[in-house]
Amino acid sequence: MEIVEYGQAVTIEIDHLTAQQIIDSSELWRRQLKLKEQPFRLTKVGGEKYTLETRGVAGFIRVKNITLEIAPKFLNRNTAGHNWRTAMWRFLAYGRGIEALSQTSGHHGVEEGISDVLADMFLTSLRGASTRGYALGYRQKNLNSSFLSGRLDSKKYSKILPVTGRIGIVATRLTNDIPTNRLLKWAGNELARTVESPERRKRLQLWADELPNVSAIAPFVEQVPSPTHQYPHLVHAIEIAKLLLEDREVGYSEGVQKLPGFLWDSDDLFERATRRLLTEACRPLGYNVSKRNHALAKTTVSGIEKITHTTPDIDVWNGEKSVFIADSKYKNISNNPSNEDFYQILAAGRVRSVPVVALLYPSTGAGINEREYKPIGYGSPAIVLVTTIGLESFSTRNQIRMLRDEVTSWMARAISTPEP
Repeated sequence: MEIVEYGQAVTIEIDHLTAQQIIDSSELWRRQLKLKEQPFRLTKVGGEKYTLETRGVAGFIRVKNITLEIAPKFLNRNTAGHNWRTAMWRFLAYGRGIEALSQTSGHHGVEEGISDVLADMFLTSLRGASTRGYALGYRQKNLNSSFLSGRLDSKKYSKILPVTGRIGIVATRLTNDIPTNRLLKWAGNELARTVESPERRKRLQLWADELPNVSAIAPFVEQVPSPTHQYPHLVHAIEIAKLLLEDREVGYSEGVQKLPGFLWDSDDLFERATRRLLTEACRPLGYNVSKRNHALAKTTVSGIEKITHTTPDIDVWNGEKSVFIADSKYKNISNNPSNEDFYQILAAGRVRSVPVVALLYPSTGAGINEREYKPIGYGSPAIVLVTTIGLESFSTRNQIRMLRDEVTSWMARAISTPEP
């Protein structure tokens, strides 16, 4: 069942226990993603019928036998047609700095759910991995051995005498039960819990049997090294699994059933995507892009100097000099930006003496469009560009390249604007 973020509520039929699980899940996801409001709004309309709305998130969750697909408000069936899922996943991959996900494709129908599409991409990435080999590594193990290999296990000193012919040791052993494989197995199991296709669920379960001695407990993301050099055939699958793990479902108290699924903070994702877009677009121009903290104002209280700061989402710089500042705003922009948005970007531009600043908003369609505002008064910034980025530009890799080239030209014009 599809539901659009900030869109019209959908009606679902669930029992009271499941309704409470959705409410509990909403609060846990809110804390996990640090959202300002509840991502799910559930309202009872009579009997076992409820209406459900979503805010600030995209992704999918499994409720009983229903998978709820939460589409971004700027990228859904109404705005992008039946290919909206493909565009959504490419946008997600791009925002998370992943190239492999954009290049991987499974064999799925256009009407299949997001979780099934992702599961198919995951399985396609692992095709032939059993013959080409999974990752191996060394782990310390506590063993009882007839010879000394490694070091004595200090916890078993008391059992050295009387002599039994075996001693307790701590030694390293080659194993496939390492973070890389645990991540893959965990991701496969989680996807199996969310897919709608019984055949695809069985394929995921059969694949997990290829790693019988590997724990399915998820490792920490930072424990999983890049497989690019040693296991390049696992790159796509590992990046998909990392993507899921970074936004894994939050912990539930023991005894409470989980609602399987994965959600992403739309605001954070748009900020990531725009920063990467400008980073790549500025590379041919010789500029660097980052998110940097700048002193905004200072005062002295009881002899102690205190400083307030501003941190624009995008700071384009050359050497130590900022040449362009931008802020990403995941919201509709039909008329003028809010005063709050203007104040924020003007403050950042002033402290860095940047002549041109920009407010970036998402939109339907493809490409970029801009309106130019000129602040009243003197000094920098002299121009505020209100620019929309069409998220359908993420539908194909070629469209992403076209968008990047368009932004490069746009940035070149903005940066070349003379100071007032």
